[in-house]
Amino acid sequence: MGIVDDHPVARRGIAAVLGDDPDCEVVASVARIADLPGPESLDVVLCDLYLSEGRPAVPEVRELAARTRVLVVSAASQPADVLACVAAGAAGYLTKDSEDDLFAEAVRTVAADGFYLSPHLADVVRSAAQAAENREGPLLTAREEEALGWIAKGMTHAQTARRMGVATSTVDTYVKRIRARLSLGNKAELVWFARNLAEGGSADPRG
Repeated sequence: MGIVDDHPVARRGIAAVLGDDPDCEVVASVARIADLPGPESLDVVLCDLYLSEGRPAVPEVRELAARTRVLVVSAASQPADVLACVAAGAAGYLTKDSEDDLFAEAVRTVAADGFYLSPHLADVVRSAAQAAENREGPLLTAREEEALGWIAKGMTHAQTARRMGVATSTVDTYVKRIRARLSLGNKAELVWFARNLAEGGSADPRG
């Protein structure tokens, strides 16, 4: 098991919480995903969502999830953050204020190919997912869908504007309309919705 957190105190704390559990052996505790050893030595990686860059590490979670099972451990508990991580391939999301025994439970669940979500997040996330799933009628215009598609690939508004042959201010307007129609609060939730829509998946993170 590996731990990725840019705060040394957090890394030591998580390792201490898991230290007494015989099923949870920490083989790497690092500040950056790039410092982890090869995936053959890691069955689960506990990864903070907000690393030193100060932005949600959703692309990094996606890359890491392609190699091993990822349990996001974060102080953030907004539905947008949780949904974005699940859409990126994370096998679980645990908030840092969880009781100590839940850390080991979450690791065991994820290691056994299960999905784990902090109990107090379940209803919040389910409500957010159902709100998106229950909308009726066409959600977006063709141009708004196109803009959303480029944003889902990680492009900035300026890059999206160049791709579409429009002004950046036009893309800004598209994004404002999209967020208003879908009740999406930030870019993490916007990107999650875009990727999920493109993949034809359910709005429910439980699949």
